[in-house]
This record gives sequence, C-alpha cells and structure tokens, in this order.
Amino acid sequence: MQVTVEDLSPIKKKLGIAVPPEEVQAKIDAAYRGLSRSARIKGFRPGKVPRKVLEQYYGSQVESEVIGELIQHSFVHALEERQLQAVARPEIVAEEVRPAEGLRYSATIEVKPEVRVEGYANLEVDRTVDPVGEEAIDAQLERARQSFAQMVPVTDREEVAYGDLVSIAYTGVVDARALTGSGPQSRVVEVGSGTFPPPFEEKLVGMKRGESTHIAIDYPPSHHSADVAGKTVTFRVEIKDIGRKELPVLDDEFAKDHGECGSLAELRDKIRQGLTSAAEREADERVRIALVKRIVERNPFDVPEALTAQRFDAMAREVGISGAQSSGNAEIDGKLDEIRAELRVRAQESVHSALVLERIAAQENLATTEAEIDERIAEIVSAAPRERERLADLYRHPEARRDVAERLGQEKALSWVVEHATVRASAHQT
Repeated sequence: MQVTVEDLSPIKKKLGIAVPPEEVQAKIDAAYRGLSRSARIKGFRPGKVPRKVLEQYYGSQVESEVIGELIQHSFVHALEERQLQAVARPEIVAEEVRPAEGLRYSATIEVKPEVRVEGYANLEVDRTVDPVGEEAIDAQLERARQSFAQMVPVTDREEVAYGDLVSIAYTGVVDARALTGSGPQSRVVEVGSGTFPPPFEEKLVGMKRGESTHIAIDYPPSHHSADVAGKTVTFRVEIKDIGRKELPVLDDEFAKDHGECGSLAELRDKIRQGLTSAAEREADERVRIALVKRIVERNPFDVPEALTAQRFDAMAREVGISGAQSSGNAEIDGKLDEIRAELRVRAQESVHSALVLERIAAQENLATTEAEIDERIAEIVSAAPRERERLADLYRHPEARRDVAERLGQEKALSWVVEHATVRASAHQT
C-alpha cells in the first residue's frame, strides 16, 4: 500500500492511498469463495455455482462491498503509518476503482494543529473573592426553611387561591398520544410559583376539590424535551386537595432538627463557611479562565471545524435547543438564532482552549499514565451506578480512553500554568 500526504492547511490534510491490484484481487476472490458456499441459484447445487455465474448475479455487489472494506482498513493503516489522528470522518473520493488495476482513492481529513504554544509561563493575574454578606446567609436559610415547609389542609374554603399548595393528579396528551411518563401522576403544586409553564397554574385558581379540567400548554421550540418542544400539550388535571404552606420558625430548634447544629448562630456560621469556600472556588475558577484566555489570545491558530461542530452540538443539547426547528414565530426564531450564534463562538473558544492546553502538556512533558486513566474512569463509573455496565463497556474502547487521557492532560497543563503564575489578591481582600 502506498500513502502520500498533502498539507492543505495546518489542520487539513489530503491522503492519497493506493492499494495494489494483487491485494484487491485476493479480497475479491475470498469474497466469491464465501459467496459460493451460501449462494442459492436455480439449477446449481449449493457450493457448485460457477464463478462466472456468481459474477453475473452478484458482481457489482461483491465489488462494492470489497472496495468499501478495503477503503476502511487501508485508511486506518494509512493513519497509523503516517502517525495522524483524524478528528472526524474523512471525506473519501474514489479516483480508481478498477480491481485489475488496484484501488486508488483520496481521504481528506482534519487534524489537530501541530503548533508551538508560547507565552504561558510566569503570567500575572488578579484573584478576587466575592465577600459573603449576611444577605446571602439569610437567603440560604430561607431556602432551607422553604424546603421543610409543611402542607396544612385548608378547611375554610373549597376553591383554589394563589399561594395555595394544591395536590393534583394529571395526565398529558400530545399529538393524540399520551405524553411519555405523564400518566397518571400526582404532585403538589404551589400556585403562582411558576413550577408549570403558564397558564397551567392560573387555570387552577377557582377550581374546587374533586373538580377536573383540561389545560392546554404551548411549549417553546427551545424546550429541553424533544417530546414537547414546539408542541401543544393538553393536561387533564384533577384537584385532590387544597392546603397552605406552613413554614418552620428559624430558631435554635430548626438548627438542631435540620442543620445538625446546636444553635441558629452555629448554623449561620456553618452556612457562612460553606459560602466562603464556594466563593474561594469560584475565585480560583476565574483565575484559571483568565489565564487560559490570556494564553489563547497570545496563540491564535485555526481550529478544526469538526471539533467545533462537536462541541457546539454538546452545548446545544445542554441548553435544550439541539434539533430545534423553526417555530413560525419570527421573534422566537430570532432568539434561537442569537443563542446558536453565541454557542458557536463559545464552542470555538472551548476547542481552542483545549488544544492550547494539550500542546502545553506535550511541551512540558506532562504525561498521563494508564493508572491515572483507570482511576478517572473508575470515578466516572462509580458516580453513575445505574449506568455502570454501559460506561464500563464504553471506556474499554481505545477512543474513549484517549478522550480521558486528553482531559487529564489538559487538567495537568492548567495546573502547571497556575502553579507558575503570579496570582495577586485584590487589595480589599485579607
């Protein structure tokens, strides 16, 4: 097999691959031998069909399958021979497909840029820790208080009012079929809290115990669930009970019962410590982001479009706009286009940052060991017990292990950059 490589750009290469005729013919002969044992053609006994008859019936199919297998295997070998790592599927163009003369084709691939990253050592950056005020502590205490609210039955009226806690049973129908996982279900809704999209909760106001109704909800195209995105869901809702929210008193007893503390003052100190630790972590993260941004700005280079597209797709899934189609509403579609445009910029920045860190890891010889990869995979698998078998099988594949190794390398590179940077505390910090 002959392989040539043409550099189209720092991130794009064109491979010319030639498979010799004897190898092509050997594969075709092997295919016909296998076909002879299985082919059923009227007038011939199994295994006794002449080659010329097989060629007459199956010639184009055999040739197509053999060429496909040869391209697949020879492309992988070509990458290994030239030590190239394609970041996406190649663009294959068959230039010569006559088996008697061999097989010639080209494969255009995107690769990671082989660049020298500069200016990443001895950087200076400010570190600011946001102060933890009493208001933040009060807010967290109130969230804790709300989470331990009790539903007390309303006995002086039968109708639902704003602010009530309402126990409902409901089912949902979309596109004339039951909504996946929606029926029948029960839950408690705080009317006016925005738990359900409007006008669901508004329609509950004025309903009575035991009463039922149908409520139609239009879901936006950007909704995270593809089952309802851009569709109208009709809910059948029945009022089971009506109650009011009773909140516990924020006192020493609350601290003992729900905060594992001896007093409310001790609970406030515990919350302050937690918020302070979170503020410290956020400050550290801002330092890392600032350092990487500085390095990226100093090292501009082309980023593979395939990697950017992959990252964009992942981000789109995270925000629930993956696969979202036109809604027919110009304002909504315009907002979606703005979100997509912003995500594409962020996706390119994310890929650029990752590639910069990979190069730093390589330049500083920050190797990742197999033991470290195994340890990280074990952490990932143990964090998702329900997906244990699937994840364990996934990370047996070399590609998945390579992805883990790359992430570990990036983390090591970022730690190296932080360790070699001068991090200045803001003047107002102690």
